[in-house]
Amino acid sequence: MSTDTSTAPAPAPAAAPARPAAARLTGSAARLSLVLLLAVFAVTFSLLRPGQFDTVQNAQTILYSQSVIAIVALSALVSATVGEIDISIGGVMTAAGVATAWAFGHGWPAVAAVGLGLATGLLVGVVNALLIVRARINSFIATLAMTTLLSGLGLLLTDGLTLYKGVPQGFNDIVAITVAGVPLMVVYTAALALALWYLLTRTPAGRRMKAAGSGRAAAELIGVRTGRYVSAALVLGSLVAAVAGVLGTARLQAAGPSGGEAVMLNAIAAVFLGAVVSARGHLNVGGTVLAVLTLGVGITGLTMLGAPAWVPDVFNGLALIAALLIARAGKAATT
Repeated sequence: MSTDTSTAPAPAPAAAPARPAAARLTGSAARLSLVLLLAVFAVTFSLLRPGQFDTVQNAQTILYSQSVIAIVALSALVSATVGEIDISIGGVMTAAGVATAWAFGHGWPAVAAVGLGLATGLLVGVVNALLIVRARINSFIATLAMTTLLSGLGLLLTDGLTLYKGVPQGFNDIVAITVAGVPLMVVYTAALALALWYLLTRTPAGRRMKAAGSGRAAAELIGVRTGRYVSAALVLGSLVAAVAGVLGTARLQAAGPSGGEAVMLNAIAAVFLGAVVSARGHLNVGGTVLAVLTLGVGITGLTMLGAPAWVPDVFNGLALIAALLIARAGKAATT
């Protein structure tokens, strides 16, 4: 008597279900939301203020006026890439601008005055790195303390006044002269954005910065010296903020002890708003610059419509909340 020992073939594993079309559509909509919002702003304000909003001159003005905010936003992006929030960037921008104007007022040549402004940013970045990486102080607390310190030093140097004496008329030329109709300030901003994009996405250092920001413990297990890259990001971010301060002084031909805090809040909002355009909600250079431009277009349009002074702050706050909600919806759609 024989026994049949053959076995039936094992059933093939079920294929992973494809994401529903609605989920894919939600993710795509989240990534395109900034572009669509910018287009809606442009069309709406052009219709409401024809001949004023929809002009080449207004476009140049928006790009020119938003360049400093874009540079500070790029500064915030660098530190955020390694998982740190540096709220001292507004204070660094102000301090670098004040240092530059102070140097001009004391007869320093342009190269030395600019060098002092940039050195201010480097020094603050080094101190921040020591506090956060070496002393292991929470970045928010450390940079908040630095912001307060810089505010006090700014008042000491300026006596609470705007510094403008000694700033040469020609200093404005380094940002206001146009090339093919584009102000040099915008050219600098675009060049800096391109350089940071290349650093963060196309170099080993940039990839290690992102690894440090994604998870320090995991990054160290694969040999990344996270402390080194966090420190470098904090110093670089502070230097970029100082560049914004120097260029801001050139733009205004003056510098005062305040104003950096508002720019800092707008810049950080733009960094997180810009993450919406990434498929996985990652911070990125292109999205950050696009967010600054979108917010700038919206605020400019509202100003032309006669909106009161409190509207820009409310607008930026609502935009950040909307960005976080859209990013959350986009991430949910990809899972």
